[in-house]
Amino acid sequence: MKENIKKVFNFIKDKIKSIDIQIYKKMFILVVIPILIYLYTQMFCDGKLVFEHRRVLLNFLFIYFIIGFFYSITGKIKVSLYITTIATCLVGIINHFITAFRGTPLVPWDIFSLNVALTVLPTFKFTVTKKLIIGLLLFALSIFLLIIVKFDSFKNKKFKVIYRIIVLIFIIIFIICFYLTNMIKWFDLDENWDPKEEYHNNGLVASLFKQSRNLIIHKPDGYDVNSLSKLAETIEVPIVEHDDDFEYPNIIAIMNESFADLKVVGNFKTNTKYLSYFNSLKGNVIKGNLHMSAFGATTPNSEWEFLTSNSMAFIPKRAIPYQQYILRKSYSLASILKEQGYSTSAFHCYYPQGYNRNITYPRLGFESFSSMYELKNLSRIREYPDDLSTYKNIVSLYENKKEGEKIFNFTLTMQNHGSYTYDGEDFVTTVTAMDGKYPKLDQYLSLIKIADESLKYLIDYFSNQEEHTIIVMFGDHQPYVEDEFYDEMLSQNYEDISSKEAVERKYITPFMIWANYDIDAKKYKNISDLSVNYLTSLVLDVANLQKTPYLEFLDKLREEIPIITGNGYMDKTGIYHDFYEETDYTDLIEDYHYLQFNNMFDNKNKLTSLFQLPVEAK
Repeated sequence: MKENIKKVFNFIKDKIKSIDIQIYKKMFILVVIPILIYLYTQMFCDGKLVFEHRRVLLNFLFIYFIIGFFYSITGKIKVSLYITTIATCLVGIINHFITAFRGTPLVPWDIFSLNVALTVLPTFKFTVTKKLIIGLLLFALSIFLLIIVKFDSFKNKKFKVIYRIIVLIFIIIFIICFYLTNMIKWFDLDENWDPKEEYHNNGLVASLFKQSRNLIIHKPDGYDVNSLSKLAETIEVPIVEHDDDFEYPNIIAIMNESFADLKVVGNFKTNTKYLSYFNSLKGNVIKGNLHMSAFGATTPNSEWEFLTSNSMAFIPKRAIPYQQYILRKSYSLASILKEQGYSTSAFHCYYPQGYNRNITYPRLGFESFSSMYELKNLSRIREYPDDLSTYKNIVSLYENKKEGEKIFNFTLTMQNHGSYTYDGEDFVTTVTAMDGKYPKLDQYLSLIKIADESLKYLIDYFSNQEEHTIIVMFGDHQPYVEDEFYDEMLSQNYEDISSKEAVERKYITPFMIWANYDIDAKKYKNISDLSVNYLTSLVLDVANLQKTPYLEFLDKLREEIPIITGNGYMDKTGIYHDFYEETDYTDLIEDYHYLQFNNMFDNKNKLTSLFQLPVEAK
């Protein structure tokens, strides 16, 4: 009897030991693999390894939720771990190279820009970094462990299905709370002006999910159409009257790719001047600093802010309106000028489908759009069409217009596009800064010197034309050259180079409004700094053309808040603010937000009269 009892006891003991081994193996793999995923994703985004506990927790929660999601589908732990490991590694590598190429990290809607990425990919010179190698080694270790650590699957299919359902329900509940409530605030994620710094402080996985929340547009707190209607009634719109001698000027607006004077960041010496012609322009010209929401990339956001007078301040960070929000007819400078009898055209000397421009431009009021396929005789510097041949197409448009026709043309250039690592024999670096310390910087400055010379051709041509013509030119963003260069420049004037005031220097490009006839340039001598959303109104003012109530509102706003971008705003006293701060300007900021929301998203209650010319002016 005792022997039989002993046999049964030993049998049960052996079974328990066997089960324990399987459990220990699963526990080991379910702890170690997520840790390795966390480590290599941090390597790929140059992130911290140890930081605020809540932020770390959010990264691990999402890693486990990804594993759990695939487990609920496949019912196999190993398969789920394999898929999660490979997927997160691929996303991390893509983030690494995107950041190296454009200076800003991966965001979820970059998938919509895949066609753009593929076109510029050949211009990028890939470099292998220490952190990239470490990340790949950690990924390899993950795969190695998954191969050698073997364990049995759970045999009871009934309970297995129940476990999968429970896991899926738990994930769904968390995701709903994450996206539709303010639960994210508990994790205290960093909101930084510098996207790379934000990913560095929050972690890659948490940052990507945080960005994905921005795909959902919420009605702003306090938004009320009736109150907005009352606000609209307070906006006074002067009616511009013209005598019989008034000549409507042709308006040519050029957003020059990466056009910037980097001495706005800090002082440095070069072997030769690179913006000598631009700086020499005097007389009938208005020049100043234009503050942008973009740095290093996302060109379409800069053109969207210029054309629509809307602001990235009220759009989810690093979203791209052209791809996400321009789904129907939208008001813009093109539509305003079209109402005043102008023909409207857009030129872009690259692929038409880039950022949906071929779809977006007609919705913004452009009657025609010419891309690299329609523009004539484009020549190239490095891989991109140069400014000179692009400008010759503008001249051709002017020379072939109908008699009496007034044109508005918006042109995007490509010559100065990154990256700045081209080593072909057909391009020679002519500008050297700081004894060649930063080769990307030197290549960029050499391109800007050529852009400056090409601008002279365009201005010289229209200087000899009798028809009144205004040329507006500005840069879409500063270039992504060496980080060390920016750090060195900013440290000249700022103890904390990560402060709002310091970082804002990286978001400034020059602008000019030039005319081939007499304009009252002195009237605008005090406008040395403004954000790009105000530029359209300034152009119409110089041209003596009618504005919409929306633009009149912005003119008043500019007097109090001359700079407002996706990064924050600066008040008239020169103090920078974040949007979450309660200040004397909060009500004005909210009014702008409400008007923009009504303009972009509230189609049912849109106050169309705000965004069109007054009836009396038509």
